[in-house]
Amino acid sequence: MSTRILILILFISLFALQSCFKVETYPPEPRVEFLDFQYVDTIDGLENHVLNGTLHFYFEDGDGDVGFDTTTPRKNTIFLEKYIVTDGVEILSDVSVPLNFYVPKFENSSENSTLKGEMFVNDLNESYPLNSDTIFYKFYIVDRAGNKSNVESTGYLVLK
Repeated sequence: MSTRILILILFISLFALQSCFKVETYPPEPRVEFLDFQYVDTIDGLENHVLNGTLHFYFEDGDGDVGFDTTTPRKNTIFLEKYIVTDGVEILSDVSVPLNFYVPKFENSSENSTLKGEMFVNDLNESYPLNSDTIFYKFYIVDRAGNKSNVESTGYLVLK
């Protein structure tokens, strides 16, 4: 086989292989998608009977600036609002402790700055006696540039 034909085959193969690894691009605003919410019946540190919840969601951010490092003032990334459902009426709960959570800075080692993954928010507690048997959470994230994601909902959670 001639050298020119071999080089041509190699060039075509490399070009075809490169097209298989096309870099996906996403907007700089983060996006979240609800995946799951689980409650576990447990006892807290003060011996109170509680339901301990874990929120599980997917996220993606086109410019990869989710979370904060230790050199900047500690800022929250995940924001939740709890709603109580009573007789079909959704009421924003007046929780005494804000449902905001700090996320450490993600390090992306690839040349593509996009971040995609899943997050878990633990220790969302419901103390007994329960005010309502049905609640839900709305949540979103904010990246370092101040871009706010879409707002997602867990849907109704019936507490037992």
